[in-house]
Amino acid sequence: MEKKKKFTLEDVLSGYGLCNRNDCAVCNHCLHYMAYNDVVTEELWVINLVNPLRVVPNAQCPYFRTDELATYAKGFVKMKQEMLPRQYDEFMCRLIGKFGRTGYYERRRGERLCSPSDIEKIRAVLKQLGLPDLDFDATLKQINWCD
Repeated sequence: MEKKKKFTLEDVLSGYGLCNRNDCAVCNHCLHYMAYNDVVTEELWVINLVNPLRVVPNAQCPYFRTDELATYAKGFVKMKQEMLPRQYDEFMCRLIGKFGRTGYYERRRGERLCSPSDIEKIRAVLKQLGLPDLDFDATLKQINWCD
């Protein structure tokens, strides 16, 4: 049986909304509730709390964030090497339109991780260009706090 992850204040994003609804059916797997239990102490003066009156106490809650690890990608420099110059120009142009110039290059170099939704966008562009089998430079699993 896998041990429940214990979060520290450094793990939780600054300003992350915490939830204290322990009557929720999925609270033991929701990052908002888990973070609340792990990081709220007497030393903290202020916390960001999700409005308990807006919480739906089940998996349909709009604030529910699963504690399952998500796949992130790091860099896609290798993709360029597998493309023809015109394919790469089109690929780059479309993704700069989605991420902006700086965001594109940071993701390509692996300085910024590609979130699960970023991966979907990149895969969609690859599919449109007829290159669905190209891989990222690396992948890793980590908690998806907000994507």
